[in-house]
Amino acid sequence: MKRAFQVFSLAATGILVLGGCAQRMTPPLGSISAAASMGSCHAATPKPDAPYNRSYVVNGRRYQPLTTADGYDRSGTASWYGWESGSVTSMGTPFVPQAFSAASRELPLPTCVRVTNLANGRSVEVLVNDRGPFVDGRLLDLSYGAAKVLDMIHSGTAVVRVEALAPSPATTTTTAPNPSAGKPAEIFLQTGAFQQLNLAIRERQRLQAAGIGPLLIVPGLVRGVTFYRVQIGPLANPSVAEALGARLRQSGTAQVLVVQQ
Repeated sequence: MKRAFQVFSLAATGILVLGGCAQRMTPPLGSISAAASMGSCHAATPKPDAPYNRSYVVNGRRYQPLTTADGYDRSGTASWYGWESGSVTSMGTPFVPQAFSAASRELPLPTCVRVTNLANGRSVEVLVNDRGPFVDGRLLDLSYGAAKVLDMIHSGTAVVRVEALAPSPATTTTTAPNPSAGKPAEIFLQTGAFQQLNLAIRERQRLQAAGIGPLLIVPGLVRGVTFYRVQIGPLANPSVAEALGARLRQSGTAQVLVVQQ
């Protein structure tokens, strides 16, 4: 699909793009990952002739999805993608960042897989319902919710094992597990959206120098063009967001948008 890679720590430049002065703690495994490990993902048998399972071309390169996920067990680098308001997956369903979903170039849609972070042993079951990542060396793009469970939000990438799970023939409606359903939306402030990554990094550094954080650079697509969004948060409540937004505007920040997810 069209998912851009999640920005991560740039070893070549020594610039930490994610995390920065963030003091946000990733939650322990607890109930959220336990629920995911107990088989919360259900998907019907993929249809090879569905439009989203046919051969497709992205950036001049042709991809041919597998006709079955039976026996699929691979290891590689996973990244994650976040807020893209109003976007849909390759299957035509809404993309919900907090749900447990993923994008794969080759797995048939839909497919449930178990993803394990090989660095810490954390696992989560996710629904593969999208296409991507179209970046060399990446095996899977995970939703924000899944990446959070695997403790890879601030690193941006992780080496993972991806194991396909058996389909659920009786399933008629395929949805990604969403443990955050019914919970209050998280609040972020967005100070810019840039087509060039280096400009997003520069904006992040400006905010960091002012003692503002936690900070994320979140890639997203607008009419097929990748933009890198600089966001502050999550913030405690709307009052905190309003106060920080006023402070940013007074200091000369031209664009301050409230993003709720």
